[in-house]
Amino acid sequence: MIYIFIIIFFWVLQSSAGEIGIKKPVLKNLPSEYISVFYAFLVDNFENVERFTPKKNYFYTIKPYLSSIAGSYNLCLDIYKNRNINRIICFSSKDAQDLSRKIDVLPEKIKFLSPIKKTEKYVYLKVLTFSKSFSSELKVTSQNGDILINYTSAKEFKGENVEHITVGNALINIDTVILNGAEASKIFDYILRGYRFKGILIIKTY
Repeated sequence: MIYIFIIIFFWVLQSSAGEIGIKKPVLKNLPSEYISVFYAFLVDNFENVERFTPKKNYFYTIKPYLSSIAGSYNLCLDIYKNRNINRIICFSSKDAQDLSRKIDVLPEKIKFLSPIKKTEKYVYLKVLTFSKSFSSELKVTSQNGDILINYTSAKEFKGENVEHITVGNALINIDTVILNGAEASKIFDYILRGYRFKGILIIKTY
């Protein structure tokens, strides 16, 4: 009888502990549209996490802080164990593609995370713009200045039949494609989920 009690006790303990809870990210100097995109990605990218809810007891809880300084991304993860701060992991990334790759290898540092396997998919970025001129190499940023795509080759679209993702309402300032919050968050989402851009195709809409 006592063995049955012990089994039930540990089953209840395990079920009450739940999964690893991810708290809503705190963003600084980034478009507000990134919050929902980044939160959904963190939850979807690992097999054993869920959105944090105060009603559950988690063995581990993670609070993400993502900011941008001079175009680069800085990510810090406050890790709590049984509600007490356990450690803090921070790193910087030169652009969103670099950020995505570094998040994918986080389980090397955080052993209790189980990543969902994904493959990188290479596509072109098709940009609709009123801007009249552009450089042969462009980088893509949000209006906040964070670098989504670092310098890559760019040319005017000539009807090429290639896999692509389209953004509109873009402003090109010499060597930089600047996207509003909605368009930037769309690209941010694609990059986090494994898309990589091998070139930029410009469509002038004037």
